[in-house]
Formats: sequence, C-alpha cells, structure tokens
Amino acid sequence: MSNQFDTQVQRNLLGKQLEKEGRVLEAKALYEANICENFEGSFPYRRLAVLYRKRKLLTDEIRVLEKAVYVFESLITTGRSDVQPKLKEFKEGLIKARGKMSKFK
Repeated sequence: MSNQFDTQVQRNLLGKQLEKEGRVLEAKALYEANICENFEGSFPYRRLAVLYRKRKLLTDEIRVLEKAVYVFESLITTGRSDVQPKLKEFKEGLIKARGKMSKFK
C-alpha cells in the first residue's frame, strides 16, 4: 500500500473517532482532505454526504456526491468488484440530492 493511502486511512479512522467525540468540524476537515486527494474508498464520501444532509447543506452534499461519482467512474476499469455497487449508490444519492435542490429553486 502507498504511503498516501495509509495516511488517508488514518484520517478516516481519526475522523470517525472525532465524530464519536462530537468534534464534527474536525472530522469533516479530515474527510474533505481525503476526497480532495480522490480517495478510492467510499467512507469519507458517505460520511460527508450524511453530515451535510443532516445540516441541510445541499450544495455541499451534491459536491461530495459528484466527486464520489467521478472517482468511482475512474475506477471501473480496475476490475474491483465493489466499484459498480458504490457507483450506483452515489449516483442514486446524487439524483435525490439534486431533486431536493430543485424544489428550493
């Protein structure tokens, strides 16, 4: 495993712990760092989408889901068996979030 991947996994684990302690802003910053680096796992995208959805921050939820779709579409050719189900999940979440957004316009 690459050093960058190890760092990203550690950020996810620390973010998870920070959330348990109620330190959500710090956790979000760690998750955001991972998605900026195109992390190839679903965890930070899922957590950020949930955290933004709970706070009714639809623009941020949509941004995170769009990034997840972008990353997982780029992984289709890797042959990883988890890519298609996760891509489907993120696309469905994106459709729902965009639907909510259109109701506010």
